Amino acid sequence: MFTTVTLHDGRTLEYADLGDPTGTPALFFHGTPATAGQAALVADAARTHDVRLVAVSRPGYGATTTTPPGLTSCAADACELADALGIDRFTVMGVSGGGPYALALAALVPTRPTLVVVLGGPGDHWEVDPEQLDADDTRAVELLASGDVEGATAVEQAASEKFFGALQHLTEEEFAAELGKTRPPGPDWFDAHPDLEPLFASDFRRAIATFDGFVRDNLSWLSAWDVDLTAITAPVRLVHGESDMMVPAAHGEWLHERLPTSERYVVPGGHGHATFGGAAETLALIGSD
Repeated sequence: MFTTVTLHDGRTLEYADLGDPTGTPALFFHGTPATAGQAALVADAARTHDVRLVAVSRPGYGATTTTPPGLTSCAADACELADALGIDRFTVMGVSGGGPYALALAALVPTRPTLVVVLGGPGDHWEVDPEQLDADDTRAVELLASGDVEGATAVEQAASEKFFGALQHLTEEEFAAELGKTRPPGPDWFDAHPDLEPLFASDFRRAIATFDGFVRDNLSWLSAWDVDLTAITAPVRLVHGESDMMVPAAHGEWLHERLPTSERYVVPGGHGHATFGGAAETLALIGSD
């Protein structure tokens, strides 16, 4: 599934090219933690609706070389990949933690996206729900703001090992069972798609083989965004779940207030309904254009 390309500065970028190879192109930014393999959950929908789904593993995930925190640098990597694949215009989709990166790309190259889609993606946690940030996140962001990238990374690394470390040593079956226990209460998208849950668990496990990507993600969108949202001129579709406890719908409201070209949709259900359910609906939408 995975392919790598060497970027202009010698770094390795991993990606997956799924769906219809001759279809309408869409760039896919996965959730947190995950890799490009997460796009396999909606690859059938992409194929059905004649969409070429190009998913990028962000720095620190899979085979992609890790880099210092930041949203815009990842957007630049995705643009370089699009150039290498001969893709000029595209829809850009960001699922959950991938949402801020999709917006960063739209701000970096405003004329290239035909549509920007944020599916269950966060806004600025410090403005929307600062009470959800724990002491480790707060300390790490403070260190990063002071210029201490190494110190911030060390704090998040220790927190990640405490949270996910035990999962790394489980069998595949044990891992899937433990991951299932982390689901928030309420309706779950996988209840209607149990055949896709093993794909999600497998990619999740691959994503936390090391914590480099997870740490980098947390620092990138928990700290001040290096993105000018006012530079985005393409239409933006914001989708959030009305009962989402991971990324509450208030994040969509925050984004909508700052994105003049956006339309906001609050869908029934939780995080999976907004993310993977929203991705499948988006693929149907753009594939019919």
